[in-house]
Amino acid sequence: MLLSSVPPVAASLIATTENILHIAPASKSWKAQAPGNVVFLPPTIAKQALLIQIGLLRPSTIILGDQAVDADVIEQWRISHPFGDLHLIRRGTSLDNVRLDLCESNGIRVANTLGVDAPHVAVYIAHWLKRADGSLPPDICVLGYGNVGKELVKLLLDRDPNVRVKVLDRHGRATGNIDSRVSFVKDWSEALKGASAVALCLSLNDDFAHRIDGALIQRMHTLARLVCIANPDVFSDDALRTLATAEHTQLVLDSDPGILHAFRMRTEALGCSLSTWCKPATLTTQAASTDACQCDLDYAVSVQLSVKALHCIARRKRAQSLVIPSLHAYADAPRVSIIGRGVNGLLQAMMFRLVNYRVTVYGANQPGEGALRRPVMTTVKPLHNDYLLLANQYLNDELNRVGIELFEKLLADNPSIDASIEGLQSSRFREGVSALLLQSGVQFRPRPLSPVQIAELSKEQFVVTALGEGELDGLSIVYCAAYNQIVSEATYSDCTAHGLIWACLVQEIIQARAPSGSAMH
Repeated sequence: MLLSSVPPVAASLIATTENILHIAPASKSWKAQAPGNVVFLPPTIAKQALLIQIGLLRPSTIILGDQAVDADVIEQWRISHPFGDLHLIRRGTSLDNVRLDLCESNGIRVANTLGVDAPHVAVYIAHWLKRADGSLPPDICVLGYGNVGKELVKLLLDRDPNVRVKVLDRHGRATGNIDSRVSFVKDWSEALKGASAVALCLSLNDDFAHRIDGALIQRMHTLARLVCIANPDVFSDDALRTLATAEHTQLVLDSDPGILHAFRMRTEALGCSLSTWCKPATLTTQAASTDACQCDLDYAVSVQLSVKALHCIARRKRAQSLVIPSLHAYADAPRVSIIGRGVNGLLQAMMFRLVNYRVTVYGANQPGEGALRRPVMTTVKPLHNDYLLLANQYLNDELNRVGIELFEKLLADNPSIDASIEGLQSSRFREGVSALLLQSGVQFRPRPLSPVQIAELSKEQFVVTALGEGELDGLSIVYCAAYNQIVSEATYSDCTAHGLIWACLVQEIIQARAPSGSAMH
């Protein structure tokens, strides 16, 4: 399975937002690719230290793992950031430790990465269900048909053509819609009768708390193996005592360290400490801890952050005028050079003139120059994970929607630009934009620059180009900005609607660096 990489456009979009506090586990690649406004703190940070950091950093977004978000955390967060939207992203699925009621009353939007880790957890369950010879049991019982349950059933059917799967699902699915090897039942006793391989992947709620009692444990085969990735509170006290005395029934429990610790304490309080069980239980934290799973979770988080950043950019641009100024920039204004006089290059030049930069555009007046002839999202589609593919598609759809919205505003604010007949890639549109830019003082120089000349020019000013060289090629805009040379397939696009977004994005990132860069002028 290929590891997902955070898309370059994500880091660039996220760089335009306020501080983001990341207190969840994180992959090495995400830590390396995340922009500087993402502050990583250890997931084990003490509550008091967390409250202090919230007060100091005033984050607009917090990314958490299984930590508790209680009244103290919510109150401190809102006090430190009294205005504006706050976002809480659970890097995972369960929201049991989050006071959703207080989040709602304090205007905090809550999201999670639902289903993203499901394929990885399913692989973990299948591994522990295998027999000593590595084969799957012929009959497997799956308790729960949520995201993990569905992925597990699909995986089992793919791996063994002879396997039979019994699924406990209170909705009572029709087997004809799945596979003839799958049967659905609603009754717990029927589901567990004689079961020797059981996967417990229920979502804990009021209906399922302590739902599995001692009688249901005794319904299973005496040599049963029970693999549980659900909250162990699904077991009643009687069920735990029954498991403790069962000579050949094995429990494999995977969860977060905090939940496993609470489980150990609970068994001790019941007088059936894990060390006394006839068949030792196996406790792990591995179901969602593989490198592939960690990368997928970080990818999902980065997409959510990207969509939030995109909406913020759109809101700022809607509130601003996109009228191309008729006056030249001041002589001491900061400078920027654009390589390429295609549509994307003109859009970049326009956005910098809107914030009073002196702009020079290099390259002949050719329709395709300055634009990469490949879809901007090609390298970021996580085809191996359906949940991420949907998230990626949503981001792409939002990019299209926002891009079209901004273009409508651009045309409304500059009525002399004509794109009504031949479209945004037409010569008439480019000529209209070019005329306004000339009037605004933008210098057009037809001679092309070599990569060496571009590198030299970038020592004096920011240079925006689609001509990547060496290690710069394909990096996110925010990292290329560190070299004063903006190079990325996320900078240019053969989708003109996206091109305007990238122009806005580059403008904001360079403006954020302007104080340090202005010393060069």
